[in-house]
Amino acid sequence: MLQRLIIREGQTEEQARARFDADLGVSAWALPGRDRREPEPVQDPGAPWWWQGAEEASQSFLTATGVTLT
Repeated sequence: MLQRLIIREGQTEEQARARFDADLGVSAWALPGRDRREPEPVQDPGAPWWWQGAEEASQSFLTATGVTLT
């Protein structure tokens, strides 16, 4: 299935995979030997598909600017 994943212009393969996983709700899948995880909160309807929340935005900004927290 991933071999046929459509990667849009200006999108990385990782972003395409993240969107695909979000569409399928992969984060809520149960893993063998573990309890079922709580589903991720529903995304804000006005947010773009790539928005992963404020925490992820903050972390990616820090990483992009070369800031490392110790």
